[in-house]
Amino acid sequence: MAQKSIWRKRIEGKLGGWGLRLAWGLFRTLPMGVAQRLGAGLGLLAYALSRRYRRVAIRNLQRAFPDWSPAQARATARRVFRNFGVSMAEFFKAPSMTRAQIEQRLTVVGLEHLDAALREGKGVLLITGHFGNWELMARYLCMLGYPIAVIARDADDRGTTELITMLRERSGYRVFPRGNAARLVLKALRANEVVGILPDQNAGDVFVEFFGQKAGSVAGPAVFHLRTGAPLVPLFNVRLPGDYHRVEILPPMRFEPTGDAQADTQRVMQALHDVLENYVRRYPDQWLWLHDRWKSARKRFNAEG
Repeated sequence: MAQKSIWRKRIEGKLGGWGLRLAWGLFRTLPMGVAQRLGAGLGLLAYALSRRYRRVAIRNLQRAFPDWSPAQARATARRVFRNFGVSMAEFFKAPSMTRAQIEQRLTVVGLEHLDAALREGKGVLLITGHFGNWELMARYLCMLGYPIAVIARDADDRGTTELITMLRERSGYRVFPRGNAARLVLKALRANEVVGILPDQNAGDVFVEFFGQKAGSVAGPAVFHLRTGAPLVPLFNVRLPGDYHRVEILPPMRFEPTGDAQADTQRVMQALHDVLENYVRRYPDQWLWLHDRWKSARKRFNAEG
């Protein structure tokens, strides 16, 4: 059964990679408005056809918002798929877009917070989530002249990883593979550069409260911050009506080490998840609910009884 599951995953990865390449070939030739509408349609089609991910999204929403009706959870999940489809279309278009073209659809508030953090000379840890269109946000900040690298997990399919990495690098930002990023991150921070981290997917480094329930998280942002003093700057790209965007950059966050590394890491990651949760509660259809965020915590705490 395990072997069958491995082969199924490999086949799904290959098919997904081919699909992404076909989509890139199509979307990059279309005007942005047309690409966004097509992406929205494909996202809604995926909602209708993908029983597995539809159920994951609805189940996660019901878990996070227990007072919602089933109809409210389904309607929000549908918008999640729709927004993700549009975000993929924008991701394919981003490398070929000019600054003027992006500025027609995207505004930034709080850029002074990033500038103030960089003036400290310790580099900056940009913290966001799989929220809105995080890729378009990175593309635009690179266009403004900020040296940005992002930590990203490899896809299960090598071809998919290569395509996504190529598109990101064409958009101006470097990619550090998760699992082998520590040395590269520290080097970038020493050079007073910006490193983007999305710590909102399931992991087992540290456990935090997220929507009133334990969730496993990576510890990287806390470890890098406590070791280097690089400010943590949260930011989020909010999708607006008409598929416009507003990037909101928040004031830097700083934490003094107490000598208890485990407690310090827990404190930092909890604070970052509190910021993320606030945004997700305000815009619940803009976070990627297709991922089982509570998986590691459920396994650990169930095993402990």
